[in-house]
Amino acid sequence: MVPSSLLGLVLFVVLLAPGLVFVLRHEKAVPSGPRSAFRETLRVVFVSVASLSVTMALAAIVRWIMPEHTVNIRALVRNPVPFARGHHVQLAWWAFGLMVFATVLAWVAADPRLVRLSQNLESTAPLRWITGKEPTDITEVSTWWRAFFEQKKTDGKTIVGVLQDNDSYVQGTLLSWSTGTVDYDKRELILTAPLIYVTADGVTHELPVHMIVIAARNIVRLDVTHLLPEGAPQQKSTPEAGATASAGAAPASQRQVSPAGGVP
Repeated sequence: MVPSSLLGLVLFVVLLAPGLVFVLRHEKAVPSGPRSAFRETLRVVFVSVASLSVTMALAAIVRWIMPEHTVNIRALVRNPVPFARGHHVQLAWWAFGLMVFATVLAWVAADPRLVRLSQNLESTAPLRWITGKEPTDITEVSTWWRAFFEQKKTDGKTIVGVLQDNDSYVQGTLLSWSTGTVDYDKRELILTAPLIYVTADGVTHELPVHMIVIAARNIVRLDVTHLLPEGAPQQKSTPEAGATASAGAAPASQRQVSPAGGVP
């Protein structure tokens, strides 16, 4: 139903604020494929309704615990106009506070750490049995996202080695990357210093720059190593310690740089 007045339109937009905040932050944390306007609208509405429902449930608990410091809902329902006129300041502050709480709740729900925790919980046997989610399910997540985010179990740096189509090799610390769900050649990633460059002839030297931008169309292979935070006890390296995102068959003349900066 479309609001027929200015007040109705304002209330409609305000009530959708939690869902909008959730979607905007969730898109920064988890890549998603293109969706129709109808599906995006339903997503915003659903999150808004869920956040407001939780907020109202918590407000009811607070009302039950401290009835003298909260709005008299029964009086508001029985005599809305007289009660609103006599307590308009209190109602305005409570409405503002509840909307802010619902919006913050939706914003927290889209936190990347909670997203990662929910993904880890979904992989457990009990929840997998309830939700029916299997490792073979089709997802909209790209291989870059899986290698850079899903496989990262620590808060340490991520070292990425890039084998390019001209047989050169660049290694540095991952700063950012395009989170698009489709593996297309216009994506880019940024590596920061120290940057090690190995030419096609096997000559190794350090690039005298702060960062480098590499286009996906020039990438043949990505070597990804997630390091432990500084000061954390070191573990023995295993094949599972790193992840590799392949972008094609690597040539026989490829060179690889170790995370320490040397050439094996």
